[in-house]
Amino acid sequence: MDRIAVVDLSKREIKVRELSNDERYFIGGKGLGFKILNDNLRKDLIVFAVGPLTGLRLSGLSRCEAVFVSPLTGFVADSSCGGFFGRELRRAGYLALILQGRSEKPLYIKIEDESIEICDADWLWGKDTFETEDLLKKELGRGYQIASIGQAGENLVRFACIEHAKGREFGRCGGGAVLGAMKVKAIAVKGSADLEGSVVNYDKFRELREDFESRLDILEGISKYGTPKMILLTNELGVLPTRYWQKGRFDSDIFDDVVRLYAKKKACFACKVGCAKISKFNGKEVEGPEYETLFAFGSLCGVRDAKVIAEANLLCDKFGMDTISTGNIIAFLFYLSEKGLIDEKYVFGDGNTVLDLIRKIAFRCGIGDKLAEGVKRFAESLGVEGVHVKGLEPPGYDPRGLMGVALGYAVSYRGACHIKHCIYRPNLSGGLDRFKSDKQAETLIRLENFYGFTDCLIICRFLTLPEIGPLHENDVVELYNAVTGQNLSVEGMLRIGESVIKLARDINVRLGLKREDDYLPEFFFKVPTENGVVDRKSFEKMLEEYYKLRGWK
Repeated sequence: MDRIAVVDLSKREIKVRELSNDERYFIGGKGLGFKILNDNLRKDLIVFAVGPLTGLRLSGLSRCEAVFVSPLTGFVADSSCGGFFGRELRRAGYLALILQGRSEKPLYIKIEDESIEICDADWLWGKDTFETEDLLKKELGRGYQIASIGQAGENLVRFACIEHAKGREFGRCGGGAVLGAMKVKAIAVKGSADLEGSVVNYDKFRELREDFESRLDILEGISKYGTPKMILLTNELGVLPTRYWQKGRFDSDIFDDVVRLYAKKKACFACKVGCAKISKFNGKEVEGPEYETLFAFGSLCGVRDAKVIAEANLLCDKFGMDTISTGNIIAFLFYLSEKGLIDEKYVFGDGNTVLDLIRKIAFRCGIGDKLAEGVKRFAESLGVEGVHVKGLEPPGYDPRGLMGVALGYAVSYRGACHIKHCIYRPNLSGGLDRFKSDKQAETLIRLENFYGFTDCLIICRFLTLPEIGPLHENDVVELYNAVTGQNLSVEGMLRIGESVIKLARDINVRLGLKREDDYLPEFFFKVPTENGVVDRKSFEKMLEEYYKLRGWK
């Protein structure tokens, strides 16, 4: 059942093979994706991978990982998407789908169980992601789950994403541009396998499911408000990035304004949390805005109008663009204008200009062509400094008041990232002193190793968040053992997770990573917010400790 499908776009060849023994060690998800990429390192390759738990009827088990070399950073990237796509890929019998090579003409991949076809997509090229999904479902039937790119991916915007279900994304690092360069407009997949029948110890799985589902009340806040409620805490603590990283607080009732737009909630397959919120505004609907989009187009750009932020969210979903990177590059432009570093005049808080720039970026029109390159390349073209790590723009947690996040941004294999370690949680809660370097490195490593494993399965972050997630290390091991029949220990789980992180590191070294790439922008050491600056001595102490504990040179 768990096979690997390989589609060579240059040769228009399709092969299906079994996993090798070396691949089996990495289980699935990002571990399997990293292994495949490491064995065949090339930029015209993307792996969509699921895990042995994917698609089972339990909250948080419907995700899929995309693994590729990022056109934004030049380093290894993985991007995770919820919804229904991952479940359907596994129901079709595949643990991974590998696309490699480049097509001369637009195409889409159609998968239905053992049948895999390369189909003409000239009629879809130029359409946005919503139109593409609707047209494919009309053509193929509504049983298919669709992942597609919009105009941003077609135009090779370096932070273009891959859209699914009109609001779920393989969001960060530019996977949409990878597909765009390969001329792949979409993947449509439909399966029929009974995934519950693959569980080795179903009685134990059912017992664990009942126990785990009973704990979901702890996520009541996420279920009721989604992620935007986080903005109240980050704003209070002065770590909400504002006016392009110049401040840590935003004087606005933006959370209350966004909640007023909520019309209903939406959930991934079999999930009882239902974190997604559908907002209605100006006769339109959008899934979101969630926290990262709210910060990126709200506080970072200085925009106070929730409806403008919702519109920005909708445009990015349709064009297929990562909202974090898009908000960062627009806010950077505002910052450059404010500081007199460019002649053009842009003003923080100008919502209409934000919306106009989103369109220009997606179609690479005028200034949008330069912004589509991302902060790193745009800053270098002007001879100025921009805020990024390894070329990836940061998410909505300011490291000047979160020491663990400062270290996590610096050493993450994909650049400035919060989700590969989630150390922001113990920093924000006070479980780990956010102003001191003590224990940050060892905590970060354990979290990275833990998520290195859970991303092989693949389990939603909300289920495993530090301190508030209902599933802990021993729970994950029990669940994995029940489903697969293995007898893994917590220590064994962390060793596999560590191997996944090491593999990502090895790939990056092959791609040219140097130790100095594991560092923060000078901006964070020089420009103070309400929490001051990142103390360089403390940061370098953490970094040295991290390298020593990892055994890296």
